[in-house]
Amino acid sequence: MTYHPLTHKCRIYPHPIQIKKFEIALDACQFLYNNLLKQYKNDYKNNNVPKNIKEYLSDLCEQNQKTYKSISKLDASTIKDVSNSIIRAIKLTQNPGNLKEKTQNRKVKSFLINNNTNIQLKGNILHLDNYGKFKLYYGKTIRYCKVISYRVLYQNTKWYILITIRSDNIEIFPKTGKKVGLDLGINNILTLSNGKKYSPPEITKTNEKIDKLNTKLSSKKRGSRKHNEIIEKINILYNHRRNTINDHFHKITTQLVKEYDIIAMENLDIHNMLKDRRYSKGIFHSNWYKLLNMLKYKCELYGKIFIQVNRRFPSTKLCNNCGYKYEDITIDVRMWECPECGEIHDRDVNAAKNILQKALIDN
Repeated sequence: MTYHPLTHKCRIYPHPIQIKKFEIALDACQFLYNNLLKQYKNDYKNNNVPKNIKEYLSDLCEQNQKTYKSISKLDASTIKDVSNSIIRAIKLTQNPGNLKEKTQNRKVKSFLINNNTNIQLKGNILHLDNYGKFKLYYGKTIRYCKVISYRVLYQNTKWYILITIRSDNIEIFPKTGKKVGLDLGINNILTLSNGKKYSPPEITKTNEKIDKLNTKLSSKKRGSRKHNEIIEKINILYNHRRNTINDHFHKITTQLVKEYDIIAMENLDIHNMLKDRRYSKGIFHSNWYKLLNMLKYKCELYGKIFIQVNRRFPSTKLCNNCGYKYEDITIDVRMWECPECGEIHDRDVNAAKNILQKALIDN
């Protein structure tokens, strides 16, 4: 089985001294990121050929001894991770000159710590060199796998340790001989070719609470006690919403990967679909990209086959029974009767069946 990294997120409760050390490391990472990015952007805007990020790093340390002292407190892998994050950001943007520097009041901050002899995980106690001991709660999977790295994460006023492991020793799911086609939707997050449908995660009430608190927040003075209290409440709701979505998606994807050997889906251009104002909000809150990624990595991890059909394939328009193409079908038509064979179709189930057939033909 191919190697696939897995990351486990564990909540930690650091004491004030440990929090101070974490904050110093996060500030140093932010300082390093902003300075490297500033030098890159200056060269880019002045039409000079930008250097390699590593060259900017060495120049930065040579120019300023104080800067070097700040960076020298960081682990080598932490510095490399900061450099890599800039490289990724440059690759993902069309105009690197518009990249923004990191601010102090970010809700999510993190820094990487590579696994080495100064880090020990014994039972549920993790000892991080320079930061002290932390009690962790995690599944048995970590105990039988090699740890690659640790990442300290600050997210919405809470602290976490992200443990990345190798997945070599994870047992694959037994073969069932079943195959299924999946169609993504908004009202039903997934429709299967066998007619089964999965509803989206129930986050409507949480979204309503967030909207109400945001309305209250707009009338409060920034930095006041009430302002900070409302922000803390909003952050708690954001955490709850994210956990609800993740839990729902993990249950669905694990069930699908256990039950089916071949899973087929459309290779949708989600980024462009979000540009359509009529459906962008529904697609955004459906978190298709997250669901798609979960299915991909779980199929690879547990020895199942994941196939994506070309996005131009007209899965909705074709009659699964006779192959007739219904050109005039619109988005509001949920049920339709084939004029050729008389078969009555549920739009989403028919699309899922066509996706499965196309995947099996092409592969």
